Amino acid sequence: MIDSNVDLANLSESRIYVDGVFDLIHWGHLNALRQSYELGGKLVIGIISDEDTRRAKGICPIYTQDERAEIVMGCKWVDEVMVGVPYDVTLDFLFNTAKCKYVAHGDDIAIGTSGKDCYFEPKNAGLMIHFKRSYGVSTSTTLSRLIDSLEFERFIHLANDNYVAVSSDFEKALKKNEHELLTEGLTDVESARQLGERHVSYPRCRLSLNLLSKFLSNKDRPRGGKVVYVDGSFDLFHNGHVRFLKAARALGDYLIVGIYDDQTVRTIKGSPFPFTNMLDRCLIVSAMKYTDDVILGAPYKITKDFVKIYGIDIVAVGKYSDSRLIHVKSNPLEVVENMGILRFVDSGSKTTSMEIIKRVSDRIVQIRDNVTDRCRRESIHYKDYE
Repeated sequence: MIDSNVDLANLSESRIYVDGVFDLIHWGHLNALRQSYELGGKLVIGIISDEDTRRAKGICPIYTQDERAEIVMGCKWVDEVMVGVPYDVTLDFLFNTAKCKYVAHGDDIAIGTSGKDCYFEPKNAGLMIHFKRSYGVSTSTTLSRLIDSLEFERFIHLANDNYVAVSSDFEKALKKNEHELLTEGLTDVESARQLGERHVSYPRCRLSLNLLSKFLSNKDRPRGGKVVYVDGSFDLFHNGHVRFLKAARALGDYLIVGIYDDQTVRTIKGSPFPFTNMLDRCLIVSAMKYTDDVILGAPYKITKDFVKIYGIDIVAVGKYSDSRLIHVKSNPLEVVENMGILRFVDSGSKTTSMEIIKRVSDRIVQIRDNVTDRCRRESIHYKDYE
């Protein structure tokens, strides 16, 4: 939906402003950027400051504003990033600070620090462009899985004293919301059966091949160019992943990213990994400007045949990882090491899944209060589709 004062004829020559927290980045965030990019103008992304997010939501983001900015800047649809912007978008900020003509945002609720619509002024001026919110993906769901992980013995030392008191109320609110999303169109019998099954009790990703194709780069391999291969789970995608992809891409001319399927990740790291499913992880990695191609269900152990089939010249691996979490003892890189094509890259980031879980634990009371309110608003939003 485009407001009346938007000049469609000159939209491609305009600067379009999109802002957000973009915490615990998921493909819905990136799909919003894609839809905004396809409007044709120069896309300027505002990363809402940690402090404004805290004031509006009662909780600091899991990722810092600089970490969130680095991830968004890695997206292939983004032209410019502004870090530490305010939650409320005024016309003065839009015109004089962001130097933009229009604002684009999803068709969901956006309440600012004042408790009112944070886009009131642009909307009132007829300068808003609305795109469809991605259905079946939510930061709330990822937070739920992260909080669930604190029940596992291997992570119990990360849970603080508030965990037991908070988790019950949090789970009730989130399970109710997820069950309502999950059981759309199901019979009562199917609904009852699925309610207790954790592996299917999250909102279903409504992913079409048409949408998937819009995330792909469609780049041809350069003739005679070096093909670089990296693999991993790319779960809980963070700025360290972006740096790693950038460093790997710099080793050659074409970067192929192999993504492990959910069962492979679980075999390597154990439960509760992965926190996001393979298709979700695929879309995130595909949206990065350094990715040329993606292999779904990549093997953990790389063989000579695999290298030959995909024409791989270099296999790149990072220097810092969740090595303490890995259950599999065998060396998956033995073959490529013997072939002399293994290269180590240093992203400069030491962020791990363990650290992210710890950050969640430290904010658990605030997360409970925030997500309970968010679930209520999401439930209202999704009912419009029924």
